[in-house]
Amino acid sequence: MSGLDVLGEWVVLLMFSNLFFWGGSVVVLLLGVVGIVVLFILKELLYVEIHYVDGFLLFIWYEVLAFFSGFVTCLWSESFVSGNLSHFLLLPIVGIFLLIGSSNTVTAVHHSMLLSGGYMHLIFTMCGGGGFVVLLLYSMYECRYCLISSVYFGACFCTDGLHFLHVNGIMGGLGLINPFGDLKLNDYYNNMIVWYWHFVVYIWLLVYIVVYLS
Repeated sequence: MSGLDVLGEWVVLLMFSNLFFWGGSVVVLLLGVVGIVVLFILKELLYVEIHYVDGFLLFIWYEVLAFFSGFVTCLWSESFVSGNLSHFLLLPIVGIFLLIGSSNTVTAVHHSMLLSGGYMHLIFTMCGGGGFVVLLLYSMYECRYCLISSVYFGACFCTDGLHFLHVNGIMGGLGLINPFGDLKLNDYYNNMIVWYWHFVVYIWLLVYIVVYLS
């Protein structure tokens, strides 16, 4: 894993910028970035090293930026409307307890997979995540607002929906532990699944504060 993908995005951005804001300084900057990209390509061809941890941390950083943009939009536009997707003491707070409980059980999964009770903890974790998904779907179904009601509710729905997709995705990752087991998946994937589940739980706490409490 390297910064080659980030530099590639800058190259594309500068190329499209030249279509509308053509200038000598932009061309020089574009050539400089292209030169750095070429150096990165040569480095990758001459010396290959796998950076699993760096890639995972970069992925988490992208996730933080995505949710941060949703939070900023919600907080910025909430002054123009009144109301929430759901009452903060009803289904959303139940989702907090489900995810926190599943966070505890997934930690137990990570430390006791080779023991007799390891898979029971995994079942509890999947049940907690599944219960959260059902609660969130029911909460959205009962909501009197929709995606196009206002900018605020659109941002709230998108933020909730993004977290909903993450919960479903990590549940799929947890499902891989059941058929393959802790021995067949290396330490990187096991640690990644567990830490990412904790990340999803912390993000839901922020979603609860911004979307339902603010």
